[in-house]
Amino acid sequence: MRIIKGTNYWRLSSIILMFIIFLGLYYFFIVYPKDTEKARLAIGEEILMASYWQELAYKHALYKALLKQNVPLNAINDEIYFNDLNGLRVLYQSGDGEKLIETLNRYSKYSIYQDKSVRGLCLQLQFLQLYKNKIERENYHTERLTRWQNINKQNWETVSPWLQQKDAFNHFFKSKKMQSDCFL
Repeated sequence: MRIIKGTNYWRLSSIILMFIIFLGLYYFFIVYPKDTEKARLAIGEEILMASYWQELAYKHALYKALLKQNVPLNAINDEIYFNDLNGLRVLYQSGDGEKLIETLNRYSKYSIYQDKSVRGLCLQLQFLQLYKNKIERENYHTERLTRWQNINKQNWETVSPWLQQKDAFNHFFKSKKMQSDCFL
């Protein structure tokens, strides 16, 4: 056997080897982190929304009690109002502004929370709407409400499309053959 002599073969081999190593490093340091970051963000958003959906199931009884008391204006309800309005905005924006019925169908797949969560969201929308109307009607002001006025206005503008789609709850409940306790 003849031993390969000459520098051209070894130069070509080393160039090909360096190119393969460069591609591997490029993938490992550039491409792979971007893919994993997107996957991590998607998983994180899904976990956040699932926990929010679970929280709606837990708050179902709270909203029912508040609505039966005709939503009294006080500092505790102000905090509930701020927190829920921000949470609703996050839920709306996580779906990129999708319709309410699409959000209900997507998150109803979490069978653990299904009916109470949907009812909780319905009652939450009703609570937020009633509390906002009562604040405006009775000209209720606190220092915290005044500070949060611009943020609340932006949040209401963001979630306003869902307020016009309240009939989506009726369609959802009929499609799942569930009893509705919304809009008492």
